[in-house]
Amino acid sequence: MKREMSAGLVIRGGRLLLVHNSKHGLRIEPPGGKKEPDETWERSVEREFEEELGVKVRVVMLLGVYDTHSPEGEFSVHLYISEITEGEPMVMEPDKIPGFGWYTIAEIEMIKARGELVPNMVEALEDIRPLMEKKDPFP
Repeated sequence: MKREMSAGLVIRGGRLLLVHNSKHGLRIEPPGGKKEPDETWERSVEREFEEELGVKVRVVMLLGVYDTHSPEGEFSVHLYISEITEGEPMVMEPDKIPGFGWYTIAEIEMIKARGELVPNMVEALEDIRPLMEKKDPFP
């Protein structure tokens, strides 16, 4: 049985915020993680952004649920479009997340071609692309 996780997608100026996760061989992925039993999916996304990047976010909408795998097993990831409401991203957990970046769709395609993009992002890319091309991705 697949376990479930949450992750958030922040788009700013046509660029997507992604982190480099050392637990997953430095693969590139959105900020996220396992949902605590007592929290909503939205609160899980908010908590992960605070823990990993030191920012507060507002969850705007669910983009979809996408499958992924890691050394820890098989997962379904609930991907939420989010926006930063307070702070600027910074590395908060250098042992787990040593870096992050704001990537264009062309850069994400190159990361995908190198095999460094997590599977759920590969699956979600076609749903993300139109949002990155909009001037204001939020409804």
